[in-house]
Amino acid sequence: MKITFLLHDAYTAGDAVRGTASLATALAARHEVEIVSLYRTADRMPFAVAEEVTVRTLVDLRPASPHYAGALVDQWLPGAVCPYDTACTGPTPPSRLGEGRLAAHLRGTDADVVLATQHHLVCFLAEHGRADHLRIGQEYRAHESHSAPLRRELEAAIARLDAYVSFSRAAARARRAALPHAPVRLTGIPVCSPVPGAEPSTGNSKVILAAGRLLPAERYDRLLDAFAQVAKVHPDWSLRIHGRGGQQRRLRRRVAELGLHDHVLVMGTPAPTDAEWAKGAIAVVPGSGAEPSGMTLVDAMSWGLPVVSTDCGHAPREIIAPGENGLLVPDHGPLQDTLADALRHLIENEAARRRMAGTARRTADRFRPERIAAQYEALFTDRASARAAAGNRSSRNAGGGARWRRRVALLVRRLGPARPAPSFPTVACRVTADGSLVFALPARHLGPGAWNLALRPRDPERAEPVQLPVERDPADGAQYAHVTLDKRVCELAEGDWDVLLARCGGSASRPVRAGLIETAHLLEPAHQLSSWREGIKTWIPYPAPSGALALRAWHRPAHAEVVTCDVENEALRLTGQLLGWRARAHHYRFQARLRGAPERAFETSCQVDQEGRFTVDVPFSPAAGHHPGGEAVWELLLSAYGGGPEIRLGMVTGDLADRRHLRQFPAAGYAGPDGALLFRPRLTREHDLVLGAETAAAGRPHDRRTRP
Repeated sequence: MKITFLLHDAYTAGDAVRGTASLATALAARHEVEIVSLYRTADRMPFAVAEEVTVRTLVDLRPASPHYAGALVDQWLPGAVCPYDTACTGPTPPSRLGEGRLAAHLRGTDADVVLATQHHLVCFLAEHGRADHLRIGQEYRAHESHSAPLRRELEAAIARLDAYVSFSRAAARARRAALPHAPVRLTGIPVCSPVPGAEPSTGNSKVILAAGRLLPAERYDRLLDAFAQVAKVHPDWSLRIHGRGGQQRRLRRRVAELGLHDHVLVMGTPAPTDAEWAKGAIAVVPGSGAEPSGMTLVDAMSWGLPVVSTDCGHAPREIIAPGENGLLVPDHGPLQDTLADALRHLIENEAARRRMAGTARRTADRFRPERIAAQYEALFTDRASARAAAGNRSSRNAGGGARWRRRVALLVRRLGPARPAPSFPTVACRVTADGSLVFALPARHLGPGAWNLALRPRDPERAEPVQLPVERDPADGAQYAHVTLDKRVCELAEGDWDVLLARCGGSASRPVRAGLIETAHLLEPAHQLSSWREGIKTWIPYPAPSGALALRAWHRPAHAEVVTCDVENEALRLTGQLLGWRARAHHYRFQARLRGAPERAFETSCQVDQEGRFTVDVPFSPAAGHHPGGEAVWELLLSAYGGGPEIRLGMVTGDLADRRHLRQFPAAGYAGPDGALLFRPRLTREHDLVLGAETAAAGRPHDRRTRP
């Protein structure tokens, strides 16, 4: 059987693309499967598919591509099908060019089954799909969230299909109630979620994860209000919100208003993929149910996270068994209070939380791609049999013309050029429990002979490159080669390092592409305890903007890690932790120095307890008295009495290679002797904490608690 999936843009992250990639890979084990993307806007798909899956693009919108179609006139003209779909107001709206090419593809395809994944494509398939293949739609947006014109057009299209798949039984019943007489099979098949390709969550971190589109309907503002209540009781817990959308800036402003800048990170990235889920201990879904698939719930459970969700839509109540694999809170009333109560319950009952985490992983087994693929196969068989019984020919029994087209297509595929190998090998990297790094790369990217994985510092004056021999592992049939960077025996100078692949004895090396990156162990208590004794020696793998694999190395035997930063009584109050026995061997005073004029400095006391926890109040008055005008930067240090070391204050612990764009700090206005000043802490490239001071612009408010 040949199965074709239609996607609007297979090269952007989203539930439809993720679900299609997983399902297509599972079906490719027994069928011929292709993904047809109406548009292409990137070089690589965000989610991997099996090599057996063929991926086709109809309109290439990459400016650097030789097939770039963005300059064609028809690409600038709007399409005619389903103008009410939200895709029509998106970055790549359906065009006359795309619709023309898609219609031609449907006329010539030899597929037995065509599945449309988005509203515009469902309507297009109903209008242009041929009668000799099964036409099936999928529902990735809740019926209740549609506008009235979209609902009318979509319902008319669904009635002309062979089947329409909702992702829950209740959603399928609601669809049947809306179309009681339509001659179409309306059924519910859950979304699929692959087995995690990395270590699941251990539940040891104190991180709550939320993920989704940052839209008003998802109610992340209520989640922030709820977490503000949680943070008052459990200040050692933090919240990370993954996602993109129009509410991102508003949420960051709300974080500042609630004083949660030390506890909440609005990550500004798509929903967590792969190993990001492993960093959480609890997942929370505050949304409105506009996303009916429940994919976020299932993904979180796959990685071993109990889920707190609002009881909205249909998917949560079919996936979550309250008290067993998560908690449901009412979708009405004071949502922030009920969410806070549920989160506190899981935080304060560790045994129950870990029990629910285990049940959550078992729940996710129901949604594995091979099981969901079997349900789709049963649907295909049922619909083909129904069509045959009605006297229609199924595409499996198509006439000689269809069989001839299929044979020609198969012959062209077999005789055509092989799929080109990636220009750069993809290397995965995992941080182990002791902070070492294990690299893994497919052995097929290696030719004969010996190879090295080279680590090259971006600042060659700091260190020499490090060569690590690549070891082929016979235990897994030489499918992967592994390299270990052992924290016990290796040293890396602080800074950024690029990862390259080089043949031993050769003069050339090439970058490697970042694959799966696992850094969850960097949030484990054991890693934090090691830093408490030995200071900072951390290696954080991360993808560079180009997609290449890189490392951020921190090496500070004595370090003062800032934990909280706030404004109180015309001073900046900092609390933190001295890390490393060398740091805790002294008593300290605080010192601030004006960058570029170190003679301008002031000191104040620093309180340090027996555990190395410190508190510093940095007054604004001496900084204002020394202000040179314009913009100035004050460097913040702890200076040991008796000629001991000076330690920079900074933020380098954890799993983030660069947190400058994520970390928010409070700003404060101050009336100095020469005019109003605005003080704002910030992080340098080295993640040292400094205090910026600038002359406040006329008309700007100068409240002591003014925040960004």
